[in-house]
Amino acid sequence: MKQQAVSGNMDVRCKCHGLSGSCELRTCWRTAPDFRRVGTVLKNKFRRAIMIDQSEFGNRPLNRVQKSFNKQRRKRRDRQYKKQANSELWYYEKSPTYCDLNNDFNIPGTSGRMCNNTGRDSGSCSTLCCGRGYNTIRQTYTKLCNCQFRWCCEVICQNCTIDEWVTVCK
Repeated sequence: MKQQAVSGNMDVRCKCHGLSGSCELRTCWRTAPDFRRVGTVLKNKFRRAIMIDQSEFGNRPLNRVQKSFNKQRRKRRDRQYKKQANSELWYYEKSPTYCDLNNDFNIPGTSGRMCNNTGRDSGSCSTLCCGRGYNTIRQTYTKLCNCQFRWCCEVICQNCTIDEWVTVCK
């Protein structure tokens, strides 16, 4: 599917050759699309994905009456079905939730994960905490800071204690 998303959105770029940039000769080539455009296409297909029953996989046998009746109509329907099947995403079981701990699928869940309580993007607490809410805690840690390079081959740093408030999913 990702190959179709890339190949279906290829860009054409051209460059002019000639005296003073005149376009006496033009060279054109196809380039890969912007990554954001491919991501948007795939995200939209994911949101429109169709859940199907496992019994719909493969070819289902048709009885003799259906085989002989209205052959042209069936061919047209099959072509339309194949075209749709090649352009859409299909799934037969729901994905596991990433909110809760699931050792079977090695999913750690989001409990205890740091989040941004002021943002609205993918790292926001409203998205990451899956409706469970969050706690604001005070965190104190030490890290190297004010590092200076001394000639030759020596770096001298200070230890800085950082005291900050962080939000963590419940």
